[in-house]
Amino acid sequence: LEDESLAKPVLDFFGAFVTFAIKEGTSEIYHVDWNDDLDSITWLIPLGDWEGGELVLPQKGLERRISIQPGDVFGFMVHTLVHCTTPVTKG
Repeated sequence: LEDESLAKPVLDFFGAFVTFAIKEGTSEIYHVDWNDDLDSITWLIPLGDWEGGELVLPQKGLERRISIQPGDVFGFMVHTLVHCTTPVTKG
């Protein structure tokens, strides 16, 4: 695989581990993704049609609710930021 990545440098991520995951539903309990790398950023790219399901970031006593809709891209460090989502109310 190393020879192949050197022959096609566009495949060389310089040691970064790349994963694609598709998740259906929400996680409504505050949590931190402890198994993710400390330096990695998780990118949310929503698909579908729904209402609700806002991303909640409650750091430092402030609860931030972020509505992420199809067409948006949002990145954050899931290993260091406590997060959850609100319930999906439709869709």
